Amino acid sequence: MKKLGICILLLGSSLFSKIGACGFYPNGDEIRFCFTHSKELGLFEFSNFDYSVHSFYGGNILETEKNIDLWFQFCNKKVAKKAIEEAIYAIPFYEFNEASNNKMIQYLYERKDAETIEYLKFAKSCEPFNRKYEDPWERSESQEIKKRDEVIQKAKQKIKEIKNESLKRRYAFIVIRLAHYNKDKSLVINLFNTHIANDVKDIIYYWSLYFRAKAENDNALRSYYAAQVIANSAEKRFAVFRDFDFKINKNKILKHVKNNEEKANIHVVKGIKEYAKALKHIQKVAELDVDNKVLPFLVLREINKLEDWILTPYFSLYNPAFSEITKNEAYYDDTFSYKVIQNRIRKDRMYAKKVFAFLETLPPAIKDKKVWRVLRIQLQYLTANYKGALKEIVSLEKNISKDSKIYNQIERTKALCTIALQIKGEKRITNEIEQVILKNKENKKFVFALGRLLEYGGNKVDAALIYAGLTTEREGYYPDTGVSWKSKKNKTYSYRDYFSNYFEYINVMYSLEEVEKIIINIQENSTKTDAFSLWKYSYIKKDIPKLYDLVGTMYIRRNQLNKALTYFNKLEDTYWDKTAYLWGKVDDKGKRDFENPFYKLNHTHRFIEEKENFKLNKKTVTAKLIEYLEKVKTVKNKDYYYFLVANCYYNMTSYGNSWMMRRFGMSVNDTEPYPEDEAEFRNGTLAKKYYSLALENATNDDFRILCLQMIFKGEYHEKINTNMYKFDYSLFKKQSKTAKRLEKMNEYAEIGGCDFHYYFKPSSEN
Repeated sequence: MKKLGICILLLGSSLFSKIGACGFYPNGDEIRFCFTHSKELGLFEFSNFDYSVHSFYGGNILETEKNIDLWFQFCNKKVAKKAIEEAIYAIPFYEFNEASNNKMIQYLYERKDAETIEYLKFAKSCEPFNRKYEDPWERSESQEIKKRDEVIQKAKQKIKEIKNESLKRRYAFIVIRLAHYNKDKSLVINLFNTHIANDVKDIIYYWSLYFRAKAENDNALRSYYAAQVIANSAEKRFAVFRDFDFKINKNKILKHVKNNEEKANIHVVKGIKEYAKALKHIQKVAELDVDNKVLPFLVLREINKLEDWILTPYFSLYNPAFSEITKNEAYYDDTFSYKVIQNRIRKDRMYAKKVFAFLETLPPAIKDKKVWRVLRIQLQYLTANYKGALKEIVSLEKNISKDSKIYNQIERTKALCTIALQIKGEKRITNEIEQVILKNKENKKFVFALGRLLEYGGNKVDAALIYAGLTTEREGYYPDTGVSWKSKKNKTYSYRDYFSNYFEYINVMYSLEEVEKIIINIQENSTKTDAFSLWKYSYIKKDIPKLYDLVGTMYIRRNQLNKALTYFNKLEDTYWDKTAYLWGKVDDKGKRDFENPFYKLNHTHRFIEEKENFKLNKKTVTAKLIEYLEKVKTVKNKDYYYFLVANCYYNMTSYGNSWMMRRFGMSVNDTEPYPEDEAEFRNGTLAKKYYSLALENATNDDFRILCLQMIFKGEYHEKINTNMYKFDYSLFKKQSKTAKRLEKMNEYAEIGGCDFHYYFKPSSEN
């Protein structure tokens, strides 16, 4: 997810989507939620056209089954299809002999079918020529063309000689294919018209039609041919898709169609191409050819769009991965607003209802098929009709094998609907859902969605545990869930306005009390040995020390130091040793200078002798801060200890050297939402409070000036975008030397922010 060493830029208040940051930002299919899949619905042959932000995915979908069926019929159904497949696609031509163990080859030799044996050997010998000529050694292409010509002439001669019409068509197809690679369009057209065009429309026909389309110069006719191939040939549909001219007037293409089925195929291609709402094309296909085998896939694509438009923002609060709905629907903009997101989801659910209403108009013989019932279930889920979806699931699951992919599809939807219907405040993971999670734990967006539903319903503990259960660790990467998401409290954009692991999320979005509940839950359940508990707690139970650190840090944010120390004391020294690097800076010689927050200030020369040298970590700093706050009640030199306390509080702000007392990460582009102490972290109110107390107890003017300057620094940070803070010189009765130095200091501060600390010392140091 997030690679270490991200390039960081100051982004200011600019929207990320309108700036050129060099940091990683989730986008595209990575953020898209999709719970309905073509392969699980038995629509694998259309998977090249699965809905995707990145257009279509070209794949190697081999259309062997239909060809095997033809050969099965050719062998009078006396040879098993598995043996036919082996003979056609696996056995090389030189192994075609009577000694072969293959049942198809044996069958052909037993029948003394020399023509078929010769054809199969010839077809296999042609395979090296079924490609475009690409020679990295720059040999002449004419040599390749000459070899093809020789093969073509042999095949043409066979067409004349043999009597078997089935083999004659297959030889014709071989010539058509070779002629295509030889760029002989006229031969492709001639052979197609002579031997293929008026024959049965089987897979040989559509394979040949693919090359016929490629040879056609007329855009409308080529588009007509392409549409028929796309609708009928899984292997060729992706390769011919670009031959359909989407810019040409549709009526010019439709004048070539011969029947409603072919007309429907034109709308099939239009529907596949459409990235906006395609219901009008789907309805037209159903009107013309309700049995069109691409129709359920078109509905699936529409469901995948709706999943992106509805579920992506619902679960992750991102805008949809692909939001260019239509030019007229500009409500998909880059502005983050939780209210706007909710309104868009409502509108898209209304469109989902329209798609579902269309499915209800289909004839019972169509919509009662398993694939259509699953599509109906998914649409009911998307319309938030969870009861309707569950009712359909309960009815359908009785008739489906539990080992089937389609069962797994509806099982996931059942889990989502079940939690969605649970009463807010009582949402939980049932035993049945536990098994679904285990079965689909690699489907991270689905499991994350269940966690999100629990969180939305008030069960934030189980939600966090699910997010943690999804966590993976990879070398060179931060641990992440494999999913990224935003918060509804987010108001501004930057390259880091999202979350991708449970810890960074609960750090700012969970209350201290909620994190404590998570710890208690882990302590009570992490020793369970059932499969779900092992998955649920396997990662987070290793993070118990880090969670103690988080709770302690949250108490620091509330300035409840003793409670913070209680949690910090739970941690072994080995834990703190790993964070030691945070407390020091490495000089040019590689030496680390540890920055004690009581005695050192950023951009400031050393001005107080560091009397106490101790190992720096959250526990020791908190303990020392408590100690100094107690001392100030009894010691005489109160100004000195107030000043040390103030320094520590100052260093715990975003401007100090010990920001890690309040944060687990520090960047110039930290963005909303922030932890509860953000005002203190940015403005340093506590530091100003104790610098003021140091000022009240100061015994000399020099130290008063130092305290005033530190107060000034706090005011400067608080009013950095307003007018520069001006000192109130009436604080001093004495004018002479002190007033002049204050005036000079203020002058320098206004023009350059210079530090004068090294000039002044508190009373105990004089």
